[in-house]
Amino acid sequence: MSSTRFASRRDLWGGAVIAASGGFAILEAMTYQVGELARMGPGYFPLMIGCFLIALGILIPLTPDPDDMEADAAAQEQPQPSRKDRVRGMACIAAGIALFIVLGRFLGFLPATFALVFTAAMGDTSHTIRTAALLAAGMTLFGAVVFVWGLQLQFPMFRWG
Repeated sequence: MSSTRFASRRDLWGGAVIAASGGFAILEAMTYQVGELARMGPGYFPLMIGCFLIALGILIPLTPDPDDMEADAAAQEQPQPSRKDRVRGMACIAAGIALFIVLGRFLGFLPATFALVFTAAMGDTSHTIRTAALLAAGMTLFGAVVFVWGLQLQFPMFRWG
């Protein structure tokens, strides 16, 4: 019983620290011009991060008890990924980010986004080439709608050179 009480207290303190960090981020963001969604100021992003941290700090103590989660995991008996699979995942994510940077500069937003999502998805052993390509196509379309048309991001969709 005392270990459950300790875990709950630890989660409560951890959530409070994260929420307080979010509050400080919001206070600091308010010293800058925040702007609005269509024309974001320098304080907009820190304000949103602060709000996210406060929400996360509230949710942390509400998470299930770790002992209950261990019992559920034991009941499901899912195999843990091997070290090789974990390294593959990290390498694919890093390669996807590098591809986005390079392809974004030379080919534009759409090819860069597709390459990023496809490469990162291939880091998960449960994805096939087909499922990774479908995921990448869907995320590329979503990114085009949100960032290019919705937010009018100044990033060309296609470019050569």
